[in-house]
Amino acid sequence: MTDFDIYTISDEYINTRLDKWVKKYYQGLKHNEIEIALRKNKIKVNKKKVKSNYRFQDFDQIEISIDFRLQRLKNKTKFNSLSKKEINKMIIFKDDELLILNKPSGLAVQGGTKIEKHIDGLLKESFKSAETRLVHRLDKDTSGVLIIALNRQIADYLSYLFREKKIIKNYWALNVGKIKKEKGIINKKIKKKNSNTYYEALTEYNNYMKINDNLNFIIFKPITGRNHQIRIHSKELGIPILGDKIYGNDKDNKNLYLHSRSIEFSHPNGNKMFFEAKLPKHMKKKWEKYNLPYEVNG
Repeated sequence: MTDFDIYTISDEYINTRLDKWVKKYYQGLKHNEIEIALRKNKIKVNKKKVKSNYRFQDFDQIEISIDFRLQRLKNKTKFNSLSKKEINKMIIFKDDELLILNKPSGLAVQGGTKIEKHIDGLLKESFKSAETRLVHRLDKDTSGVLIIALNRQIADYLSYLFREKKIIKNYWALNVGKIKKEKGIINKKIKKKNSNTYYEALTEYNNYMKINDNLNFIIFKPITGRNHQIRIHSKELGIPILGDKIYGNDKDNKNLYLHSRSIEFSHPNGNKMFFEAKLPKHMKKKWEKYNLPYEVNG
C-alpha cells in the first residue's frame, strides 16, 4: 500500500491550479513529471485522480506519495546539523507521533516565492528517519504553537480535528484603538486571494485587559481557520493588531504582536493534550512594561 503525505490546502491557494502548487513546493520539477505522477496516482486530490489544471476548492486535501517525494528530494535535501539545532530550540514537546513547536515570528511555515528559509525545509533537514507532516499553518509574522505530525495516521487524525473544528486555539494579541464591545463573536466572511468568493469566518474574542485608552490585551479563539483571519477581523472591529503593516498601517513597530499561545485537543487514545508556547521577546517586553498577566482564564 502506497503511503502519502497529505496537505490541507490553505485559504490563500483556493482557486490555484494543482500544477502551480506542486511546482511551488517542489522547485525544479518539470511539468511532464507532474503529468506522469498524476497518471500513476502518485498525486491525488481528495483521494481521487485529477488533472494538472485542477483548481483547489475549500477544504481540499492534496496527497503526494512519499516515494515520489523522497525520490525528488534525495539529491536535494541533506541532513543539516544547524537546522536541527534551530528546530531543537523551538521544541515544546516531542514523542513518536507529535512534534509541537514554538514558531518564531518572522519565519514562514512553508516555502514560496522569495522564501528560502521555512519550517518545512528545516524539518526535512533535521530528521533522518521521521516523515514530518504539516497539518496547519501560522502566518509568517505570527509566533507560537505549531503542530507537526510524525506519521500518516496522526496527520490524518489531526486534519480531521481541524476540519471539524475540534481543536481549541488561543491567540494573544495587543490591539490598538477603542473597542466598542468587550467580548463576542466576529461573524464576517473573508474574501479569498485570487478569488471573488467569500467564505465563512468566525472568531471569538475577549478584551481581557484595557491597558490604556489606546491599547488592549485581547484573547482570540478562531473557530474557523481562514488565512489572516484574526488580523482581518481585528481590523473589522476597528482595533488592528499592534505591528500589523498590512491591516493596520503600522509602520513604527517591526514585529506583529500576535501569538498562538495555546492549543488543546484529544489524542486518539482519549488523552487530553494541551500545549502552551512562551511569548516571543518583543511581546515579553510589552508584558513586562505594562505588568500584564501570564496566567489568564480567557
